[in-house]
Amino acid sequence: MDSDLDEALKGVTNELIDLYIPTEVETVEKPVSPSQILSFYRRYVQKNIPVKITGCIDDWPAVTKWTDEYLSSKLDDTQVTVAITPNGLADAICDGQFTLPFERNIKFKELLAELNNPKDDRVLYLQQQNNSFNTEFSKLMDDIDPAPQWSSDVFGTELDAVNFWMGDGRAITSLHKDPYENVYSVVRGSKTFTLFPPCDRLHLKYKYYPTSKYDENGSLVPQGGSVPWIDIDQRNPLCEDDSNLHPVVVRVCAGETLYLPSYWFHHVTQSHSTVAVNYWYDIDYGPAYGLFKMFDELARAKGF
Repeated sequence: MDSDLDEALKGVTNELIDLYIPTEVETVEKPVSPSQILSFYRRYVQKNIPVKITGCIDDWPAVTKWTDEYLSSKLDDTQVTVAITPNGLADAICDGQFTLPFERNIKFKELLAELNNPKDDRVLYLQQQNNSFNTEFSKLMDDIDPAPQWSSDVFGTELDAVNFWMGDGRAITSLHKDPYENVYSVVRGSKTFTLFPPCDRLHLKYKYYPTSKYDENGSLVPQGGSVPWIDIDQRNPLCEDDSNLHPVVVRVCAGETLYLPSYWFHHVTQSHSTVAVNYWYDIDYGPAYGLFKMFDELARAKGF
């Protein structure tokens, strides 16, 4: 019975891949007119399909202004929350443990100085996901669009959060999914996303790992409890040769934006000192949610 079910699920997944899930990410221009907004929604949002977009940030002053010198002049002594690890592995599996970064507030100019002269055993990353742009980087507000109208129109909802990202090229974002519609714009540098469609949940196995946190010396301190996580990232790309999985790799360069739909798993690398801004919008609990929930429950029933 289990083998029959596995074959049936494999057939469903293959049909989804053949019919509409992409093997590479398409690039389109920013939708502007009402008809373009509607077309974008139907083609990508409604179908839960990622796409790279050009033209979203062409008119941002940030595109030309955000050099180290400019950022330092604007932020200088501003206190920012930085994640610190000895190896770039924050919120990732290391030595059989789910590792949290050491976090501290430092002056932005101190962050910039260390990014320009990185230490072998210290990796810094601005990765706060609590509306960090508005809470810590508001001095840069005039350099971006704080609430893009086109994306609010596409999703039919107001903006939930805006986050600022900057860090060491050694920082790794391990495999996860976000409970948001994600509009991710790279202002300088580049980011490489490895994406997995929601149907791949059937073959992505969660395991429980004990939780530890780095202290200021880079040592792991047990925190108690455990976290379910999937130990896949660029250090450990288990899925690249697995025919049951369908990774899609997309590089997002300066001036480009990625629409990353909810329910898509992803891990990320970046060039050194990349700067990005992302927007989160609440998800619509429609057919895409129902489909992912089915895959998730079936995977759990299999012990995944």
